[in-house]
Amino acid sequence: MPERVLIPYDGTPLAERALRYACGEFPTSDLTALYVVDKARDDTAASGWGDHPSEWTDWLTERRDHAQELFREADAVAAEYDVELGTGVAIGPVADMVIQVAEEYGMDLIVVGAHGQSALGELLIGSVARSLVRRSPVPVTTVRDSPGDDPTADGGD
Repeated sequence: MPERVLIPYDGTPLAERALRYACGEFPTSDLTALYVVDKARDDTAASGWGDHPSEWTDWLTERRDHAQELFREADAVAAEYDVELGTGVAIGPVADMVIQVAEEYGMDLIVVGAHGQSALGELLIGSVARSLVRRSPVPVTTVRDSPGDDPTADGGD
């Protein structure tokens, strides 16, 4: 069983599904939810901010506050499983930051949400999950969002 598990967490149902899977499967592991602030993927990021550093600072402060709101929701999920949940915020491209945190903090496993299966049965995973599966130095478990599945019943490398 992995000692340290990292769960990229953005508050979406898919991220919650991955968190529930991790809590259910690894209740004695050190679980950490990671929120990544990525200007390129965030709809609240203004384009062409100009020369005012305070705009960037104010935006980052708002994103960190948003992360704390998400972590309260994640803590509530973890409490349902009676597990402790660590949290962290990183700034940069999502997949890069998840990999960097996994390396720097000695994570044994990454658990990430991935989209369900197509009619042909091929796993369709988002660009972040796909990048993690391809590039991660540690194993990655993907948790699908297939309707009707039990979130603790479907994971894979």
